Amino acid sequence: MSALICGIDPGISGAVGFLTEAGDFHAVFDMPVATNTTGRKQIDGLGLAAILRRQLPAIAIIERVGPRPGEGPTGAFSFGHSVGVIQGVLSALAVPYTFISPVTWKRAAGIPPGADKSASIAVARQLIPSAGDHLTRIKDHGRAEALLLAHHHLTRR
Repeated sequence: MSALICGIDPGISGAVGFLTEAGDFHAVFDMPVATNTTGRKQIDGLGLAAILRRQLPAIAIIERVGPRPGEGPTGAFSFGHSVGVIQGVLSALAVPYTFISPVTWKRAAGIPPGADKSASIAVARQLIPSAGDHLTRIKDHGRAEALLLAHHHLTRR
């Protein structure tokens, strides 16, 4: 079996997607989440580890995220925590990873600046047709972006 490339769209509504080295769809999962002791949702590190252990990717590509305009300190901290959990799980499983900015991969995929989330779904369905059955809902933008991150890595090697 071909090695798998993993794309990770961090955040609570993100996802983890896998393509083969040939660029074929393998799997995609919504980001596993759990509710913490304060009632806030956060990434479930154990759930993420279980997904990654089953798939055994050769490398993971993580979208480089930062504070969003208008976001308060709690939201920014939460997003940073999510990325830290992802890095910790990947490191513990000895999966090498790299970051890529949204501007870089979206430009390469032909997604215009300021486009809504449905643009990612449309582009992913076009570039990875075999993933279409997994990208049918508006909320599947995280899945689409995770797969497009992996696709970007494959096309830029």
